[in-house]
Amino acid sequence: MKAIKKKPLLSTNNAKTVKGEKLGFTTLILYMTPYTDNSKGINVCSHASKGCASACLVGSGFGGMYENVNKGRREKTERYLSNRVEFLHDIKEELTKALKKHEGKSTVVVRLNGTSDLPYEKFKIFEGGKNIFEIFPDVQFYDYTKNHVRFYKELPTNYHLTFSRSEENHKDSLEVLKRGFNVAMVFDKLPKTFAGFKVVNGDESDLRFLDADNVIVGLKYKKMTGKGADNTSAFKSGFAISIADIKGAVKRVKENILELDEH
Repeated sequence: MKAIKKKPLLSTNNAKTVKGEKLGFTTLILYMTPYTDNSKGINVCSHASKGCASACLVGSGFGGMYENVNKGRREKTERYLSNRVEFLHDIKEELTKALKKHEGKSTVVVRLNGTSDLPYEKFKIFEGGKNIFEIFPDVQFYDYTKNHVRFYKELPTNYHLTFSRSEENHKDSLEVLKRGFNVAMVFDKLPKTFAGFKVVNGDESDLRFLDADNVIVGLKYKKMTGKGADNTSAFKSGFAISIADIKGAVKRVKENILELDEH
């Protein structure tokens, strides 16, 4: 009986990660359906906020335009939930083949949480009780996360994490910055500084491990393209930061102070 061929879990077809190819990097990224969008109702983004849920990137780009894209991502999530061990071994097999394919051509880097927030460092299912990062010690992995607790624990040396701000974890974001890590924030327009920290343009590439330390990674809000998408909710909730609104509020405060001085 012929074995059923599994569909790939990792892909390189992404508008943002492709930008890294000009720098000599090939990013393998894993896209799943986020939150509880699966048959078991299990949350694969444990620290996601309501604002994050309504403005999720899964609803922008190809994910927002094509149902078959979301169907494929949902199938990947179901594979993970039905058999995590097999799922991780499939990732190992795909990555091994990719390293061989790109050897001498480009540097392969990996982002396992494209639209999820799973602690892969905890999944020690390989020989010798190793996780995926320890199986590939010479490969650079990176991700975004909203789980600030992960920054208080020792991470694999080849795993770079960038904290992701939302309307519910702004205080945690500032604390992570104070501890010397990087935080991604979504803006309408990128400022040069914010909250006393330098802002770098995170849209120039997806290669977060190349960023300087202790900076804010500024990301411009990506409009959702799905049917009935509401591109105002992200700003209303506070998930995305409106620089125009902040400047307007500061201006109003200054005007009020001047009026008080005149009286």
